[in-house]
Amino acid sequence: MPGITPLLLILLPILFQIIIGRKAIGETISLKFRTVCFMNFILQIIFSILSFYAASYNMQTLNGQNYRCGMWIVGFIGLLLISSFLLIATMIIQYFIKRSYQN
Repeated sequence: MPGITPLLLILLPILFQIIIGRKAIGETISLKFRTVCFMNFILQIIFSILSFYAASYNMQTLNGQNYRCGMWIVGFIGLLLISSFLLIATMIIQYFIKRSYQN
């Protein structure tokens, strides 16, 4: 499970945006859509930092050996950029859905 934890932390803000953003559009919760988007954007930043530290810890304690290769960092940063893009794309799509409901 420790190997999957960084990946789950990266995907949580996207899942929260899809679920809670949909409820905010339908007005079934008291939060406004703008608040949900801002909250998930901040969560993306916080969870990215936490997942980086978790992945770093996992790489240091892997089989009791000290690894010096840093190529996993490049892949991890790429994954963070892709997940941030997906979060922003989800926010934009939900914004247009909200706007179409208002018209």
